[in-house]
Amino acid sequence: MIKLKLIVLGITSLFLTSCVYVGIFAAGAAAGIGGYKYKNGVLIVDYEAPYIKTWEACVKAVDEMGLRLEKSEHDLTKGVIKAKRADDKMVTIEVEYKTPQKTQVGIRVGIFGDEEASKVIKEKIRRILVRS
Repeated sequence: MIKLKLIVLGITSLFLTSCVYVGIFAAGAAAGIGGYKYKNGVLIVDYEAPYIKTWEACVKAVDEMGLRLEKSEHDLTKGVIKAKRADDKMVTIEVEYKTPQKTQVGIRVGIFGDEEASKVIKEKIRRILVRS
């Protein structure tokens, strides 16, 4: 009887854990983010949105966050935005076309990177994409 209870408990735990992961994945997908990772000081984000729409959201995020725009240039497949925060830390946002509905964005704050600050920018871009 105890063995049966342990098996049921194990299966229930596995099911509940899987539901949490599915729920987190679904929330990210609904929000327009295909995934992200932090590597070598750069937060790399895959947005489920066309390149030009993502580019415009990045420029708007810089403006809405009160960053001082230093450079903004792009072509048909990639672009770079350089801005400064009030504390003079440089923010670099690189935008790259991946597919018609997927754009990759690299966000670096400061020389060595700041993961938390990069995540704030990531979220701002996501919110702009959702509302546009």
